[in-house]
Amino acid sequence: MRLIKSIILIFILFIIVNIFPASNVISKENEYKPTGRFVNLQSYLSWDFNNSALKEPIVPIRVKRSVTIYFDYGVNYAGRFKNLAKLLLQYYRGKQVNIRLEITDHPPWCTPTLFNDVITTVVGGAEQTGLQATLELILDLEAPAYASGFVTVKATVPDIGLIQGYSTTHTLEFLPAYLPLIKSQVKGSNCMRIEPMDTAVFQIEIENLGNGRTKVILQVLSESVPDGWIATVTEEIYLDVGKNSKGIAYLTVKPPKSSGYHDDTAGITIEMAPHHAEDSNDKGNAERISVLVESRGIIGTEEKGFEIDTTYLLILIIIILIIIIIAIQLKNIKR
Repeated sequence: MRLIKSIILIFILFIIVNIFPASNVISKENEYKPTGRFVNLQSYLSWDFNNSALKEPIVPIRVKRSVTIYFDYGVNYAGRFKNLAKLLLQYYRGKQVNIRLEITDHPPWCTPTLFNDVITTVVGGAEQTGLQATLELILDLEAPAYASGFVTVKATVPDIGLIQGYSTTHTLEFLPAYLPLIKSQVKGSNCMRIEPMDTAVFQIEIENLGNGRTKVILQVLSESVPDGWIATVTEEIYLDVGKNSKGIAYLTVKPPKSSGYHDDTAGITIEMAPHHAEDSNDKGNAERISVLVESRGIIGTEEKGFEIDTTYLLILIIIILIIIIIAIQLKNIKR
């Protein structure tokens, strides 16, 4: 008999709660104003995240950024018969609540992962605090440097008997960092054999593999240039992202040009440092590439030009001086 009475009572309460129009979602901060419902039980969920984790830009590929999301869960009760609502809330105390999390939107170059997509708590007389979830962000190479990135997370609390469910979304914003990444190669061969009077010219192809417009600064390492050799390279080139991501730098090498036979070899090293085109202080590690130049052959006197003529002139002057000295001595002997 008691069981039948309990069932009838629950049925009557169910009719009272559901027969009238639903009110707005009840907020802890705002005073509830009934809009026709006698009894109202409503889950609520507030959340926040550690902003410090997203202050620094995220480096694509190389960095996994973890963000902790904090939740507070509770149940608001209100209506014309608040005491009845409070009584019903006590009935549900201790009931398990499964808060479901899902990612609803993000850029294609961002891979977000929720490590705990269900947070379990219980209905209590007070707010349940300290609930946490971890969101991990990984960015692809296609993430444009310093463009606006975002991840939208949806949290849903299901209905728990007469306690209405709750759903809310939150968007976390972040910035992809600049990734200085280049690839270089010498078009053709890294080795070249030339005549001593010739000049070796190498084309160095540089490709921007990073995620932003890049300025590449080049220099010849002076310690790699032997005495008598001259090596110069294009000082800087700008590389876009996508179709115009490749550029050519030119390395010019001249061997020694002294007269005689030459069998000279030089290994020239070029250093290339990628910088963000809009901020030279944002740069990556320098890369190096080397070439080998062999100078083989003879530089004859006819190739020395004015230098050869001067030598002959000096020899001629010396011979004339010797003849003059001998003539003077012979003249003195005759006297």
